[in-house]
Amino acid sequence: MKPVVTETVCDQVARQLKELLNSGELRAGERIPSERELAARFGVGRPAVREALRGLKAQGLLITGRGSRGTAVTARPGIDLGFPLGELVGSGAERLLELMELRVAIEVQAAGLAARRATLSDLRRLASIDVNPRGPQLAESDVAYHRAISEASHNTLLRRLSNDLVDLLHEHMPMILDVLYTQPGGAGAVQRQHEVVLEAIRRGDEAGARRSMRQHLDYVTTGLAQLAGSFPPVRLVIANLGGTLLAGSRHLSERTRQVVATVREAGTEVVLASSRPPRLMRRYHEELQLTTPVIACNGALLWDMMANVPLARAPLTPTLARESVAIARDFGAIPNLECDDEWFADRMTERVSENILRTGMLPPHKVGGLEEELQGDRMVAKVFIDVRDLTVETVQELRLALHRSLAAHVGISESSAGIIDIANSEASKASMAQQLARSQGIPAEQVLALADNDADVTLLRWAGIGIAMGNASPAAKAAADGITSSNLRDGAAEALERWVLERPTGGLRRR
Repeated sequence: MKPVVTETVCDQVARQLKELLNSGELRAGERIPSERELAARFGVGRPAVREALRGLKAQGLLITGRGSRGTAVTARPGIDLGFPLGELVGSGAERLLELMELRVAIEVQAAGLAARRATLSDLRRLASIDVNPRGPQLAESDVAYHRAISEASHNTLLRRLSNDLVDLLHEHMPMILDVLYTQPGGAGAVQRQHEVVLEAIRRGDEAGARRSMRQHLDYVTTGLAQLAGSFPPVRLVIANLGGTLLAGSRHLSERTRQVVATVREAGTEVVLASSRPPRLMRRYHEELQLTTPVIACNGALLWDMMANVPLARAPLTPTLARESVAIARDFGAIPNLECDDEWFADRMTERVSENILRTGMLPPHKVGGLEEELQGDRMVAKVFIDVRDLTVETVQELRLALHRSLAAHVGISESSAGIIDIANSEASKASMAQQLARSQGIPAEQVLALADNDADVTLLRWAGIGIAMGNASPAAKAAADGITSSNLRDGAAEALERWVLERPTGGLRRR
């Protein structure tokens, strides 16, 4: 039992106003009577009315209009969650990221349910909503779209929560939303993302609907956070080497070196990531004067370049490594092992020997006799298969054999022309970057990733800011928050200047 608490005059006024909202007598968007009129109607003093209105505004139920518009109803009370949601959001940007995170949790599920349950009427309603970049009602169209998806979920609780959150965002941050919609490409990007979500719902693709809704809300979150000035500073940069930092296959531009140095002076650490082993990354690590570990072998190794020892591994199992080597040999390809930072080749060719002489890279630690490494206790970071001397037909047959026998257990990728990589299916740049960031106490929101290929998709999605290069693959661009220039035009330096050094206040330049 709880002590009986006498209700104040202010509380009585607030309760009666809420009852009017619940009953529908006061509708969303409708102007309420003036303080003087309310005081007369309730038979109380204006201070009590003023205090009651202040509390309802803090809960997001009322909003003060401009000029002669007075105070209006923003929404009828939603589900009683045990706390005033509107009050938690406040009138500024301090809760923006938390609000958007809650939207993601709810609306991603709503999109998945809509894909399963949407009726023809739901689909027609969604298809009719157009976020016209030149239209006068951009915000209203966006609200209508998200409301239509929540309706199509046919889940009453989820619909109410989703609608309340969308209303809160639009009521508390109208000016910032207006800038997001009207900046160059903003409304167009939103409309394209809406269409992708709708297409997944139309196909009945639950996973696709959830994925595309998450990408859309991530885009909106990043754009709003920057416009509101609430985006946290970048503390860690994960930068891919080939196709990203390097201008060409082996060259770091002067601008890139200077910008990386400036970023580090500003207190942001830079970590290199690559499909290459640590020894082939050392030159660039030293040129950039870095002291951080590197993410090598597509995430199979986190390597301390100063101590020259592994910090973390995600190796292949011995059985899978042996099977990969056997399949490669069956087709006449050349299997190679990467064990920590040592290279073991099954055999050498004239092509490989010439490449070693031309590039100055270190030769294999051992040629032939891979069985010793495969049967021993050596940890295999990856098997890479050289297929450059095989016919196109044979290479295709080898790919099919690898996928048929191993794809369910390993990751298969082609990091460069004529080289097929076999690695632990759980090895990725994203997982190793996350492990490193956690060890440094850095949340994903304060990580920027720069990348360019399909193997980097999970990294771009995990990082708080994922930037794809202008030369990136379509999948990498689709996963990114923004796109910079190509690696041949110093796109990495441009991105670091814009997203780390300049601390932008404008929105994203999207695909």
